[in-house]
Amino acid sequence: MPGRSGADLPRRAASASVFVPAVGALLWLGGWYLFALVVLVVARGSWEWFRLAANAGYRAAAGVGSALAVGWCVWLQLFGLTHVALFVTGAVMAAFAVALARALTRGVESFTANALVSLGALFYLGLLGSGPLLISADDGLLGGSVGDSDLARLLLVVLLSVWLADTAAYGCGSLWGKARLVPTISPGKTRVGFAGGLVGGLLPLVFCHWISVLSFGELLGMLVIVSLAGQLGDMVESAIKRDFGVKDAPLLIPGHGGVLDRFDSLLFAFPAAYLYLSALGLLRDLAWVF
Repeated sequence: MPGRSGADLPRRAASASVFVPAVGALLWLGGWYLFALVVLVVARGSWEWFRLAANAGYRAAAGVGSALAVGWCVWLQLFGLTHVALFVTGAVMAAFAVALARALTRGVESFTANALVSLGALFYLGLLGSGPLLISADDGLLGGSVGDSDLARLLLVVLLSVWLADTAAYGCGSLWGKARLVPTISPGKTRVGFAGGLVGGLLPLVFCHWISVLSFGELLGMLVIVSLAGQLGDMVESAIKRDFGVKDAPLLIPGHGGVLDRFDSLLFAFPAAYLYLSALGLLRDLAWVF
């Protein structure tokens, strides 16, 4: 996330008042609306990714990497989870083949790094950014008991959890935070902010009656995982920016920086929710067998 200065608060609040309802509406509508949202985030995020990489001296194939990231989203939308290994294997081979072709004229300096930066767009933006599509594409999620309305509610609860966690972390850290959490990665993050974010991410428990496919305990478990994963995503993005030698991604949302700054928590929260729900479905199946 961008700097934690209190002067940013009015702009952050104004942006969030538009951003959160807009994203929530697209999550609720699902289908091609959800697909369009994910593609926009992945495409813009890939552009920011390669711009940051270029500023750090990498010469990765931005067009190929962005196409692979968006192509992954298209694959999920059209084919679901069918033969995903086919796409991933082909994508990895394509990234190295393009890097090799570029090396023929530009030399092999940083060949491996450039190829991996291209793949970074696929795995960091494409795979993690497509978390909502992963959840909606898995017909066997929770034993196939998740209907369209249940799916939309789960997606909204994840979004709400991340937004509340981010807000609580920002507020608690600004007001009471002193002890730094990860000074080598993000000096502005505090232990109080982390704890506040964890508690804030659990507030959607008040909607437990609204999520019929999960018990109270199961929803609590998901929110704990989502809240922790969201803060992990925030720290990962901070580490990436520090490694690339920048403070924020290219500005898109006032008070929030770019897509990488705004969606850093969601890049980990939705995949974490998917992993949790998938594991929960397996546990339910095992309980039924035994």
